[in-house]
Amino acid sequence: MQPRKIAIANQKGGVGKTATTLGLASAIADRGGQVLVVDMDPQGNSTTGLGIVDLEGKLTTYDLMSRPDNEGAAADAVVATEWEGVDLIPANRDLAHIESDGANDLIFRLDSAFEGLDLSPYDAVLFDCPPSLGKLLFAVLCASDGVIAVTEPTIDSVRGVENLEETIRNVQKRPNPRLVFDKIVISRKRNTGEHAFRENELSEIYGDRVARYSIPELAARQDAHSSHVPVHKWKGGKAISLQVAYTGLLEELKIAIQGVAA
Repeated sequence: MQPRKIAIANQKGGVGKTATTLGLASAIADRGGQVLVVDMDPQGNSTTGLGIVDLEGKLTTYDLMSRPDNEGAAADAVVATEWEGVDLIPANRDLAHIESDGANDLIFRLDSAFEGLDLSPYDAVLFDCPPSLGKLLFAVLCASDGVIAVTEPTIDSVRGVENLEETIRNVQKRPNPRLVFDKIVISRKRNTGEHAFRENELSEIYGDRVARYSIPELAARQDAHSSHVPVHKWKGGKAISLQVAYTGLLEELKIAIQGVAA
């Protein structure tokens, strides 16, 4: 059985997309599962967060996006990481050049790179998206089965989700009708009146699409990331609150782990 390919997206930077990507990867691995992370952000934060620093001799997502004849090429770009159960297709700053590429088939190249691959060893494929609504995001949405919108509960959160939702609808109309808007995940949540108000605002507009589990703003998240350690392996700094949140989100997304009873 092939796993779902899930885009983790928002056009705004700093809202917690990479943290959510790696938090879900950590939760899957903690359950004994296998996950493939695909770094589609030129900043490469998922790549470095997974402990991959030296990319010499390694294929990256830039290579997948820059080649027109690349059917199945993603298999050659997968690397093992320091995290047990987590593989990666890395990214570097070269990927930023793709936005200026005028090739007609550009947004379909990522989907082509996964064409015909047996991804059944994985329980999920997670795309860490760039902070934009440009060609890289369109390429990810053309290759994905579902989308998770990650947002910070601020005054701009509703507008940001609306813009992403419009992009999703445009992709659903023609290039990828199978695409599903799965969930809205509230990230970097703090116990303030403003954050509570904005969370309620999102829930009033989007109802059950807003995930029940929100991700708290805790120092343990950045500490674990800087140390290249899965958050489920991190001790101290209220890390257990993050572990509960990411595991709960995994269950809410109904990502089944092979060989683990539901």
